[in-house]
Amino acid sequence: MTKRTSAQLSLKFLTEPKVKDKIKAWYDRLQAWSYAPVQNGMGVHGIPDRVGCVPVVITQDMVGKVFGMFVAIEAKGEGRRGEKDRGCTPNQVAQLTGIGKANGVALVCDGDEDLRSLEWISQISPTTYKNSA
Repeated sequence: MTKRTSAQLSLKFLTEPKVKDKIKAWYDRLQAWSYAPVQNGMGVHGIPDRVGCVPVVITQDMVGKVFGMFVAIEAKGEGRRGEKDRGCTPNQVAQLTGIGKANGVALVCDGDEDLRSLEWISQISPTTYKNSA
């Protein structure tokens, strides 16, 4: 590995924070929902610096191909349905709303009833769809 001088870094290479800014601008330009997970060593290792949900229009060329679907599920303990926003904080509501606006699937879940509402996804999942054909 070649060590870069500070002059090389400033003239030739974008710093990682500047690259991250460009990536965020790319998501924003596409009216996507995105976020940068906090890397604190407590969660899953290797998560990318920014993840998001980009709305796309399915074209004729895409029909029959498999695409990923962004699904976000906020877990709440049973019995919180009667609370304002089902017990979600304002920040959680804002994030779930943003995902929905980008045509991702966003759900607050407090048990089996909510998970059953996602059954339509399992019907179009390649693991289920191929097995049922």
